[in-house]
Amino acid sequence: MDRPYKRPKRQAVSLTSLLDLLFVMIFVSLIQQKTIPEMKQTEKKPTKTVAQKPVAKPVPKVTKAKPSQPKSYSIEATFNFYGTQSNPNLPSGKYIMNGKWDRKSGKLSLGGVAWIQRPPRYDMVPLSGTMDDKAGVFQGRVESVGCKTFILNRRLKRSRTPISGEWVGTYSCSQGKTGLTLTIE
Repeated sequence: MDRPYKRPKRQAVSLTSLLDLLFVMIFVSLIQQKTIPEMKQTEKKPTKTVAQKPVAKPVPKVTKAKPSQPKSYSIEATFNFYGTQSNPNLPSGKYIMNGKWDRKSGKLSLGGVAWIQRPPRYDMVPLSGTMDDKAGVFQGRVESVGCKTFILNRRLKRSRTPISGEWVGTYSCSQGKTGLTLTIE
């Protein structure tokens, strides 16, 4: 019975072995290129040394850079609505909002994201308006059918962003004047 010819298996050269070899070759090449120039032997002649006055080096002026403030901020807020004295029978509700505030123009736009406490037959409403963080007033439109305007005054300031804190006031929609506390993180 004839046995078929079997080729011996080649051993594969691993990539790491090749990289190691390449590294050694480069290292040896660099060492061979680095030659120390021979120092020439010359006679030293005595020279006169003249004392020089030390020159004062100018001291660089250190100025502290003011931290740059972003032009716009991503804002997260909690919209908490409730009845007022003129409209006490309204249910209360609460939801989370996200949006953007442009520092230069003062424009803030917020849209509802998720309910925390939802009363029956109520939907989230988006807000867009102008925020004057120095005067502590945020006013604008409630961007929903049957709604009109809102006005909020800052009651509590927080330090996360220039407009962070608690803003309290009212807004008007088809259900009438409604109390609003907007907590901006």
